Amino acid sequence: MKTVKVQLRLPEDLRDAAAHQAAQSGVSLNLFLATAVAARVGAQAEAQRHLTARGSRTTPQRARGIAAADGGARPSSQGRSPRCTG
Repeated sequence: MKTVKVQLRLPEDLRDAAAHQAAQSGVSLNLFLATAVAARVGAQAEAQRHLTARGSRTTPQRARGIAAADGGARPSSQGRSPRCTG
């Protein structure tokens, strides 16, 4: 794998916190930041894959019907429909 240099500007307190966590983990700041970026990119890719797979199993009309059956309620800040109790 080829690596490239990237100049990153961070607020000083964020850099200090990241350096502290990296030191506690026994890794370099560079490895810590590269791992954090890789985790975020991987999570985004997995979310997109999941949503694409889920979206391919329905139609826009069916999705609208499901939303209408729920009264058009939007999820709460916890990501649940107001009618959801679990």
